[in-house]
Amino acid sequence: MKRKAISRVLAAIVVIVIIIIAGVGVYFATSSKVSTPPPTTSISTSSTSSPSPSSSISSSQSVSSTSSSSSSPVVSSTATSSPSSSSTSSGPSTLVVEEESQPDSMDPAVEFTTPGNEITSNVYQGLVAPYYSSNSIYIGLLASNWTISANQMNWNFSLRHGVTFSNGDPFNAYVMWYSLYRTMVMNQDPSFILEQNFGTTSPSVNITDATLNSINYTSPSPANLTLMENSNQSFQVINAYEIALNLGYGYNGDVPYSALLATLTAPCSFAVDPNVVVAHGGVVTNQKNSWMQTNALGTGFYLLSSWIQGESVKLVKNPNYWANSLPASQLNYAIQPAILNTIIIYYKPTSSIIADLKSGVAQIVGAEDDSEISGLSTVTSIPNVNVTELPIQFGSAVAAYFIFMNPAINPQFNNTYVRAAVASAINYNGVIKAIFDGLAQTWIGPIPPGFSDYNATVQGLSPYSYNATLAAEDLSRAGYQAKLPDGTVLPGQVFPTINFLYSPDLVSEMEAAPIIANELGAIGINVNLVSMTFSQYTAYLFQTNTTGATDGFGISYYSEDYFASQDYVTALASEDYIGAPVLYANESTFATNAAGATDNTTLLQGYRNVTTTMLNSYNDVWLYVPVQLAVNVDNVAGMVANPTGSCAGYFMFYNTVHYT
Repeated sequence: MKRKAISRVLAAIVVIVIIIIAGVGVYFATSSKVSTPPPTTSISTSSTSSPSPSSSISSSQSVSSTSSSSSSPVVSSTATSSPSSSSTSSGPSTLVVEEESQPDSMDPAVEFTTPGNEITSNVYQGLVAPYYSSNSIYIGLLASNWTISANQMNWNFSLRHGVTFSNGDPFNAYVMWYSLYRTMVMNQDPSFILEQNFGTTSPSVNITDATLNSINYTSPSPANLTLMENSNQSFQVINAYEIALNLGYGYNGDVPYSALLATLTAPCSFAVDPNVVVAHGGVVTNQKNSWMQTNALGTGFYLLSSWIQGESVKLVKNPNYWANSLPASQLNYAIQPAILNTIIIYYKPTSSIIADLKSGVAQIVGAEDDSEISGLSTVTSIPNVNVTELPIQFGSAVAAYFIFMNPAINPQFNNTYVRAAVASAINYNGVIKAIFDGLAQTWIGPIPPGFSDYNATVQGLSPYSYNATLAAEDLSRAGYQAKLPDGTVLPGQVFPTINFLYSPDLVSEMEAAPIIANELGAIGINVNLVSMTFSQYTAYLFQTNTTGATDGFGISYYSEDYFASQDYVTALASEDYIGAPVLYANESTFATNAAGATDNTTLLQGYRNVTTTMLNSYNDVWLYVPVQLAVNVDNVAGMVANPTGSCAGYFMFYNTVHYT
């Protein structure tokens, strides 16, 4: 098992001082002042009929929802009526995007960062996509509809006919079978997303690189069909346009998975052309494909025209896009043909981004939070630029921050009173005011705020709050010398000075660490601040082996690998990282129960149990979730915002973007 929850945060490891989102699809600002989004339209997740004439949702889809619908998904008032490509033919046809971080790979089985996802999501396609801003309703991309068995262990997807890759090669169930197995055989960073529920081996099937490289996926032989149609495997071809995904072969065990559809929105689930891969070296177990690393050819609405590493990526409209000839009644926002001919993404330093924004060269720049916008007043002074707050789930998807205390490394944290003292010593609102000017909020984990099930899970619970007196008293109860706010010293053993880890590459951590150190010192917990580069920091925090580890205290975070509450619950309550230790076995049990839930009552009970257990035991000290800000020029529109999205950090696809 492996997990590297850096896919969203990696795009922000340098100080991004502005964020320009041109024409926010869901939230459209009308002034150059920071504002909250206007009221939005909501839809019910309990509907068993298609929410709009253009979407393809099976009647069983509401069953597959992972949400109890504590908050309705947000839908753009303009997204369902995006202009066609012909309606804007007289306007500009090129969009310029500027960001700080470039992709890690062009291969959907390998890339695991926001900039990489930004490209693969527009060149490649998977089975499903979120319904606009929802994280509990999904619409078909390459799948036209799907059904689910009563025990939710078998998911049958009917595939669209007439889909081709940009080179004309056909897409079918054989190709989908190949693509999903390819990700797991390659075994790169994102493969765990599939490996939770699926595997390459079963009592009667063993899928290897040689297996994948030997099949003709356009016209498979009888022997090939016998293999692909075997029902005792993770991915089973039913016929040329139907594939079954059978759970129970992954490390989760023989149980359903409440967030399965969310995992299928990840790039590692996208379809790739087997003919192209075979022509460029094929699949090799545990290895990347060098050609696929820097090239891309998919079924999507855009083609990768060029990637000049360290400089730019250029996407051009796919002239052979399979949905070009579909009538409007058969389209949804996620498959409609692209409107703009060219998307150019430049990777530049902040100073250049600001200059290009002022001169009108750039229309979109990557989104970040207020701690990384030291030039916010400069941005708001630029004509036709607006600043809008996005709902908190967008901040949660990028990073939810907390203090970790690992007793396997620092035994002082075996004492509940010590952990409680740390929780009460922090002035949370003061930190949020100092770093974010109030544009962040406290939270109760492991589910972050704004995600489905958060409100229902934390109902009646209170976040940790600042109480220096209580903090000192708890530290004294643990047997350590402590200081009250009035200067009174409570007797006990002097708490040993320990290291407190953070990464200065994450701006909010750089600013929060000294504040937290001072507040801990005020009650008698003295720390040495230890800074680590982002790569050192993530490599250390997201390992499970504590052998040789010397530092078990500091700021940690979690960032979505896919947009689902279960992703956070599994990571923070059962995987036992150095930077997210599991203190009690029942935390993992509750997380597992939620993962395998087949009804909302069981799901919420599992989430509630793990949340209260972690809160009452001070497993982690939940700090803050920053509000993400969108800064948009006002002549570009059509973004369909979703926290899954990687385009400029918060929307999914460029196909709906257009000039007004």
